[in-house]
Amino acid sequence: MTPVPPQLSVVIPSYGRPEPLKYTLGSVARAASTFGAPVELLLVDDGSEPPMAEQLRGYEPGIPVTHLRQKNQGSIVARLTGLAEARGDFVLFLDSDDLVHPDKFARQVGLMQEAAADVSYADMGSARLGADYGLAQWEPAEELPVVDDPAELFIKIQPAPHNPIYRRSYLQRALESPLIPPMRTSDSAGDVWLYYNLSVFPAKIVKAGGPLSSVGPHEEDRYSRHWENLAVAALRIMEAFVRACPKTEATVPARRAVGEAAFQTWRRLPRRFNDGFARRMLAIYRQSPRSQTGNLGTQAFARLARFIGPLSAARILRLFRAQPYSSSRTLSDEEYRRLFADF
Repeated sequence: MTPVPPQLSVVIPSYGRPEPLKYTLGSVARAASTFGAPVELLLVDDGSEPPMAEQLRGYEPGIPVTHLRQKNQGSIVARLTGLAEARGDFVLFLDSDDLVHPDKFARQVGLMQEAAADVSYADMGSARLGADYGLAQWEPAEELPVVDDPAELFIKIQPAPHNPIYRRSYLQRALESPLIPPMRTSDSAGDVWLYYNLSVFPAKIVKAGGPLSSVGPHEEDRYSRHWENLAVAALRIMEAFVRACPKTEATVPARRAVGEAAFQTWRRLPRRFNDGFARRMLAIYRQSPRSQTGNLGTQAFARLARFIGPLSAARILRLFRAQPYSSSRTLSDEEYRRLFADF
């Protein structure tokens, strides 16, 4: 009998961290069991030593795992490796500490089939880990707005990377010749790299009800524990986007959204962070199509900006509201010097 091809491919880049990964694999297995259609799970080992297949030996998640191994090239390349091997009509990217609700596949893929959509997303949840790599509790965490425009979803909302499910043909077309090529220097912001490439590519987008994905709560190291690294990685992606994006009417929404994101990032910077970083963020804003002041801040900010301009209003408010960098610093002096060596 000819095997039934998978309807959904779940791609998980991995580099060590087998314990959080076991919870991720278990949550995928539970969602697959309620889906009603075949699911393939592609685990892309990004050069772990020992290999992840060995580190997971003896653990049975309840779903077959296809192990793909590559030399260490980072999570962006690992995702592309998994996408190249995927056979499902739909694709979900997970990190090795993400969790999915048991109903995620059925709800999101079912809605995409019904609406002939290219992308689906849902609200965010908060999970509590249970025994035997299961989940003890699942609660709502964040409700996301309903949007149907790629620039709105991928740049303004930027859902967690484990949230969207994509039609595979859509991803393949969008990433065949990506606007921003894979950048190892920005690997810690791999989801931002994907989103910026997709932001200019037309898509039919639908939102499913309910909180259907969550970051796994664990104590192992995360990229997000060093926000400075994420900020610099995202800055490089934004600058590459500004250089590469064609300046056409069709790309105005994405280019404007990038400018707004740069302005808002600059406004939130702590005092005495890094002058070069701040200048480069402002340069992105200045090169982008103009925005309404209401898209750059709160109503109070917008009222002030109408009289003295957005930049002057932001500078005045930062004098009173911005906290010193020392209050949020996560890097040592040496790590800080390495990060900003070329700024």
